[in-house]
Amino acid sequence: MSYSRPRYVEQTEFSRSWTRYSIKYKLYLYREGGYDAFDEPFRIPILFIPGNAGSHKQVRSMASSSASAFVELIGKDPSAVDRGQIGYDFFTVGLNEEFTALHGYSILEQAEFVNDAIRYILSLYPKTRAVHKISSKNTEFALPKSVAVVGHSMGGVVARTAFALPNYVEDSIQAIFTLSTPHNNPTASLEQYVESTYSNVNEFWRNGFYNGTLDHVSLVSIAGGNLDSMINSDYTYVGDLTPPKNSLSIMSTGINDVWLSLDHQNILWCAQMAKKFARVMVQIMDARQPSQLLPLESRMKLMRRELYSGIELDEVVDNERTTPPKNSLSSDYQYAHVYDSGTLKLSSADMRGLIPKSTKSTVKPKALHLLPSVDAESKESSEKVLQVLYDPNLFASDNHSNMRPVLLGCSEQKHDNDIEFVCEKLPEPTPTKLPLKRPDDSREAPVHSLRYMEMPSQGLGRYSHIGFELPSRPGKSGFLEAAFVDKPRQMDKDPGYVRLLAPYNIHVRTDDEGFGLRSRIRLVAPENPLFVFRAKVTMHRNMEASQTLSSRSRFDLVALQTDARHYESKFWYDQSDFDIAIHGRGSYLQTNAFAVTSRDNSRLAGTWDGLYIDLFVDTDYYAGFDISLRINWYSSLNRMVKRHDMALLALSFIWACLVLAHQLHMWNSQMQLRFESRDMASSDALVARFPGCLTSIERLIRNGTLAVMLLVSALTPMIQELVSYAMQNSWSPGTLASWKNLFMGVRGEGWTLCLAPVLLVVISLGFIILEAIALTVVCELASWIVATVAKLLGEGNPLVIAAEADVLGSAKDATRGGKQGLVNTYIRPIVITVVFVFLVSACLPYQFAFLVIYLAQTITTVRTMAFSRIVVSRAAKQQGNWVPLVSPNEQQRQKSKHTTKHTAAAILKDRSSYQLALLLFWTSSLPYCVPELLVWVRNISVLWFEDAPSDHNLANMAGYFALRMLATYHIVPRLGTVSEHRSSPLGRRIVRGLRIATFGIFSCSVIYAWLFSIRRPYTLYNIGNIISAWLAIVQFTNYPLRLVSATYKPCASQPVEPRRTQSAEELHSLAWTDRGAHTTKTALTAVSDDYLDRKLR
Repeated sequence: MSYSRPRYVEQTEFSRSWTRYSIKYKLYLYREGGYDAFDEPFRIPILFIPGNAGSHKQVRSMASSSASAFVELIGKDPSAVDRGQIGYDFFTVGLNEEFTALHGYSILEQAEFVNDAIRYILSLYPKTRAVHKISSKNTEFALPKSVAVVGHSMGGVVARTAFALPNYVEDSIQAIFTLSTPHNNPTASLEQYVESTYSNVNEFWRNGFYNGTLDHVSLVSIAGGNLDSMINSDYTYVGDLTPPKNSLSIMSTGINDVWLSLDHQNILWCAQMAKKFARVMVQIMDARQPSQLLPLESRMKLMRRELYSGIELDEVVDNERTTPPKNSLSSDYQYAHVYDSGTLKLSSADMRGLIPKSTKSTVKPKALHLLPSVDAESKESSEKVLQVLYDPNLFASDNHSNMRPVLLGCSEQKHDNDIEFVCEKLPEPTPTKLPLKRPDDSREAPVHSLRYMEMPSQGLGRYSHIGFELPSRPGKSGFLEAAFVDKPRQMDKDPGYVRLLAPYNIHVRTDDEGFGLRSRIRLVAPENPLFVFRAKVTMHRNMEASQTLSSRSRFDLVALQTDARHYESKFWYDQSDFDIAIHGRGSYLQTNAFAVTSRDNSRLAGTWDGLYIDLFVDTDYYAGFDISLRINWYSSLNRMVKRHDMALLALSFIWACLVLAHQLHMWNSQMQLRFESRDMASSDALVARFPGCLTSIERLIRNGTLAVMLLVSALTPMIQELVSYAMQNSWSPGTLASWKNLFMGVRGEGWTLCLAPVLLVVISLGFIILEAIALTVVCELASWIVATVAKLLGEGNPLVIAAEADVLGSAKDATRGGKQGLVNTYIRPIVITVVFVFLVSACLPYQFAFLVIYLAQTITTVRTMAFSRIVVSRAAKQQGNWVPLVSPNEQQRQKSKHTTKHTAAAILKDRSSYQLALLLFWTSSLPYCVPELLVWVRNISVLWFEDAPSDHNLANMAGYFALRMLATYHIVPRLGTVSEHRSSPLGRRIVRGLRIATFGIFSCSVIYAWLFSIRRPYTLYNIGNIISAWLAIVQFTNYPLRLVSATYKPCASQPVEPRRTQSAEELHSLAWTDRGAHTTKTALTAVSDDYLDRKLR
């Protein structure tokens, strides 16, 4: 954790005259207590943009560390100011903590504000630079023409969006640094503007480097890695957007002196990260340039050298040291010592003992240690490498400023009887830092580091010895070990996923070819970022050597994970148990190949050929090690769900569609009322004919729908891979990427690609079951409370009157033309519609209207359930025995009234099941309205009333609203073979067409959601709106269909048998004699509906 003493100076002059967003956004200047004495900016401007729901105060760690790094630099080298290193002025913007990850229009607004802020910031410096004297030598500094930008999370997207807006000032941004920013794809596409903004901005950047308008811009992306659960770190890769010379993508696990995976917020205030960022920023500043930074090429080269850990052990050469100085002689050193054993092993105490006693009073600053070189004529020389491992503490002396050994190629020269060595400097490989916890260090102690170099022997055979220029007076501790050894051989292990179901053990001992100071194990595994492997390393001591050594090794185990792509590296240095996982090609990229930038070069990534595990061990102390590997199932499942959380939304919507379609199918094909009891007092005597949500889910599982979903989910990614492999030479890269971006856009290889979709289908089914249970429990509980209150209030209370009116009053009053019926049937819906249309068009976003519709539907469902309970309870109270649907005779009015109430209760149960089904279906659309509502509420709190134009589109809520109005008192009409409108040929054709269209719409919606909506889940809201609009149309056609059926007259040539209304006794006998026959079901329903119609009239 880092500490700071922050002050935030609000720029009050940055008002309405500069930007129209001054009402809700603010600009601040950061000042560090104890360092910054002035409140005016006069150094190098840098702007911090917070991310999703972020605060302007999040700048404090990096700003404070940068101030400390600058003061430290000036303390060591005061002349740095004259080289343009004058420090930074950190500006930060307060963006009302808006949810930019969920709301695309906020990205555009913030980017426009950032451009206005940059224009204002640059206007300050002509005045302040003239007032404040920075250099004592009156060095001329250029006025700032650009501002460096640091963006956290979505702040990085806002920074890139600023380039594409009309108010962008050309060349005002030349360097962008992003921390945990999802550049390639949005983390949550819950809103259309997010997707469109990403698409437009990414296309602008690709074209910008193609046409040269962005050639001067550098983009650095730093990701947190495995611990970042807010975003997928694969999306932080920018090689798909920018050429390698302008960009750098790196994980925090591979950054020198950080070596940690950081969560989404921790990347801002982690002390190691903040200090490393500050050191890099201090080195790239140059106030002599109009950009206030080093030129692009120098800037990128410096950042690569400072950030990367040098993981390319066998290919990166430090070109800055390839020019050798003049030759040096062994006599120029304090002493020259030759190690004929072929191995150079030095400690601080050993080096002090080598100083000749006769010359201790006049010690020269350097000493020469000589190691015999390889034989150039030997065939085995090409298979040798020079391994060097040293502790920098060895060089921590007063008379030695270089913290690394200088490698020299030395040749023998004989003068008289003396042997002298003539040496020249060699080009050195870039040393790799190895994080180190010494055995006696506490867990709270700072992390030290060793240095490791590996140099091929080609070209070294022309020297007789390899010299190491070291300080003659070493530090108090430290060591150096160097030797020519056989090139470490890679040990290939192919555990396979099946073997990893149980622990897979790897044994390496001293006599193995691959064992050494650096031992590399290659795990042959598919490129699959979803699996996490758990590794446990057990070290074995060298019992013979340990008796002559100290009781502790010089350093503990250091493990390094890399792969052939050189995209990611991870160190483990304080633990023997660690998790192995990869990042790389994320879903929905525009290309499969990606470039990787290393310390000194930029190139395309290598071909994936497995995971590399390098183990650095003290070979004098250890004789081997064992590695136990297994799959970490919990971490793998957690990683899978977090990476595909949007897929869960789409798959849950698909299940909701299937449930509703199945309910409508059952409603259309079944008309039978089941009589489970002849006891009228039982409220379960009538079972609802419209199936419930949980019943439909159970039937979908039983009838094979779940099995089909699992099979299709497993086959889809496999088919994508097979087709893309077959067409890779025929299709263009864009077409190939578009094909792979269907469904879940899974990247990688192997049969394990199908595991994630299968598991997500099962998890999404669990989600829809939980939603159905929760909605059912909430609505049933609320209806029970309402019914209980009605029972306690007694006869004549408003709830009972409302229940009676719902059962008998609405249709009767409308038929008679009563005032109350006119209001309920016509006037109230018209008034509500007009009010909704006006509010959504004028001030309210349609997302708020949908929320109101959803709440109204919930209340309607609870009311219908409560009314059903009240009616059944009152009927059971009035008569204890069960009576069939049709009264035995018209004279028994009480029984007739009682039967009518039970029939009405069945209708109410059907209606409540239908309303609950709509509620479950609409729940899948609810997440896409929440982001806009949150932003809208925040805007209202700061008196900002401007919304996105599409937020007032009436079509986006028309379907939900229409179905909500029609489903309040009526259920969707049947469209099956038993439909009451089939008496007319025209009615039969209309019903058949409606049925085919209904299930065609559901089928197309499921297929579209399966292929496209996982990437763009916001489209699911529109699909739900379309389905709701169609169901509203189907429900509305019930009225013209009734008219067609009522006016239909059969031809005179076709005699029609007069319809005889069966008595209740006949119906009752018929129903209980053959309840399963189709004629019985039809007659039962027809006479029941006939009787109910007469009663209502």
